[in-house]
Amino acid sequence: MNKVGIGQLKHAKTSSVKVKQKKSDLNARPHKRVQKSKRVEPPQEGQLAVDILQTDDVMQVVCPIAGVEKGDINVSIQDDVLTIRGERKAINGVNHKGALVKELYWGTFSRSIVLPDHIDRKNISARVHEHMLIVSIPKTEDFRTRIIHINDSE
Repeated sequence: MNKVGIGQLKHAKTSSVKVKQKKSDLNARPHKRVQKSKRVEPPQEGQLAVDILQTDDVMQVVCPIAGVEKGDINVSIQDDVLTIRGERKAINGVNHKGALVKELYWGTFSRSIVLPDHIDRKNISARVHEHMLIVSIPKTEDFRTRIIHINDSE
């Protein structure tokens, strides 16, 4: 799980490319075959890109979710961490085995964002608009900017 400002984008693994060897390299020394044990690695989770915007009254987290069904997205808050999880499922009828370039992430993804103290946790809302998830986080009165007027001295 990645937090804002931490981590890096995870990309699909590229296929291995066979390297041609010279005949002289092949005849130089016989190599022993080393049997490699297959290590099972846990599936990697992709990182969701986000924009975090704010006005005087609200913070908004905006992230692209094209190709993700609304039911495959989970937005939660625990303590001071907002977490967005989801899954982008492969499109039926599209074969990725012969891909020349593979940059789109298919599978589970998440993003966690540490929120400031003075937000209204009870009134956080989320909606989907034009393939973008928009999470609105209202600010409390303590967090809003107040103008302090300067009085005349007497």
